[in-house]
Amino acid sequence: MSRYIIGLNVSNHDSSAALLKDGELVCFAEQERFSRKKMALGEAPIDALKFCLEKECITLNEVEAIAIGMDWNYRKEKYGEPKEERNKYLRFDDQNWFLPKEVFGEHIPKIYPIRHHLAHASSAYRVSGFENAAVLVVDNRGEDASTSLGTAVDGKICFFKQLSIQNSLGVFYNQACRYTGLYGMYREVGKFMGLAAYGIPNVKMPLKPSRDGSLFFELPSIDNKSIYESLQIRKNQLMEYFRRTAFPYEAGNVEEIMGYANFAASVQKVLEDILLDFVKELKEKTGLDNLVIAGGVALNCSANGKIEKSGIFKNIFIPPFASDSGTAVGAALELSYSLSGKKYVNKPLKYANLGLAYNDEQIVKVLNSYNQNVYWKKLDDEDLFDKVSLEIINGEIIAWMQGSFEAGPRALGYRSILADPRTRKSLIKLNNIKQREMWRPIAPSVLESEYSNYFEGPSQNKYFMNVATKVKEDCRKKVPAIVHVDGSARPQIVTNKNEKYYGLIKVFFQKTGVPMLCNTSFNLKGIPLVNSPKDAIECLLCCNITTLVIGNYLVSKQRF
Repeated sequence: MSRYIIGLNVSNHDSSAALLKDGELVCFAEQERFSRKKMALGEAPIDALKFCLEKECITLNEVEAIAIGMDWNYRKEKYGEPKEERNKYLRFDDQNWFLPKEVFGEHIPKIYPIRHHLAHASSAYRVSGFENAAVLVVDNRGEDASTSLGTAVDGKICFFKQLSIQNSLGVFYNQACRYTGLYGMYREVGKFMGLAAYGIPNVKMPLKPSRDGSLFFELPSIDNKSIYESLQIRKNQLMEYFRRTAFPYEAGNVEEIMGYANFAASVQKVLEDILLDFVKELKEKTGLDNLVIAGGVALNCSANGKIEKSGIFKNIFIPPFASDSGTAVGAALELSYSLSGKKYVNKPLKYANLGLAYNDEQIVKVLNSYNQNVYWKKLDDEDLFDKVSLEIINGEIIAWMQGSFEAGPRALGYRSILADPRTRKSLIKLNNIKQREMWRPIAPSVLESEYSNYFEGPSQNKYFMNVATKVKEDCRKKVPAIVHVDGSARPQIVTNKNEKYYGLIKVFFQKTGVPMLCNTSFNLKGIPLVNSPKDAIECLLCCNITTLVIGNYLVSKQRF
């Protein structure tokens, strides 16, 4: 009889669910993909959990235990919040809020809280394929830590150093993004990271690497304050410091966003310097060859690229779900280790298609319901790849939906919008469609066998588009759409395991001599990546894209 363990992220944002079967990760989904509300702000992961159970045709009666990726009771003890603030978090203790009986029944398996940074660490280590690894977790904050350094040896994760929330790099980076006016309700720090490439790091910053754990050397100490008090104090300190030192000396002047380029470059540089120092310390203390990184800051692909390029560690792994949604995976894996001694998954994670898929019958049913708006036909693989590659070569933008949707925020060829990398006009078209700022880069998906011909560094950790690297200088003119202003790109390698996507890129390569495509996420501004055929068609109808592919179905707003 199979043993099932559920992992949940129950939080104010990025709620998610994961399911383990006999210690193996069989599915994972973020709640936003079902509710269609970005980041699932204030939502419990009810639909995500329903999907996981339905995929395996089980109920909670067959689940051994549930793990939560935050110890909310411990957090309450540590934060020192006033009662009215504490009351905002009471629902996270209310099982009927995130496991309503009218949905899941009366039986609730035993629930285990897993410390937040331990869940992050487990989400990386236990799917990495490494038996032993140094561990770096960096985020906004967990229960009482913002950065954790440790080891994962023979299945056991231990932290030998943790930095307080008063020294949070996540808080620092978020406040810097707020200062420019780019930070919104969906925490758009990726915009800020993209802006940094346009500047020179010549603005003084109030923090620097420090082995004693006190990073903010220029700001008054707040170590004697409660976590709750110190968070607001630190945020105010940072904003005041930026106003004094950073041109244009005022916050939120988004109409002149390039005025903040040097500021953004300086923030990015000090973040990278501190992260590199953490990595050096990990190498000195552990002597290990492998490094895993998790936490929200691990989505900073530019910093990850600097870590890789440093060569301090031989091998690096960052999961596709590095931010809080991934704590559902990590909590489940950590509990599995605790209950059964299962150290890690049998197959290292190289493909992130862990979500919901749709069969031909379901696709056709939806297509028929839109027969007044779209035209469609089914093609075999050969004809599909030939037709779609020709459209891309002719300058068309293609919406692409295949199989199960991706885990994490990056489109990886399952829910993507595709274009020709050989012209800079593709970047302009994609950013216009996505309502993105024109200075933001577009990532490439490249055949694994051709990676080294175009990009520097190793290919083996490039499965999830979370490590930036340099495009080789002699290749940049061949693929200008995917080259950022600093000569970098955030490539995703594609193997034949991703059959349809691999097949399309291979045919495009045969026709053009270029083994890659522009790949951005299949969604519009403020809306999660598409989940269903209905989502895909609705997106097609309200944006400047003519052609959509769902499985082997070619869908168009124009007659064939």
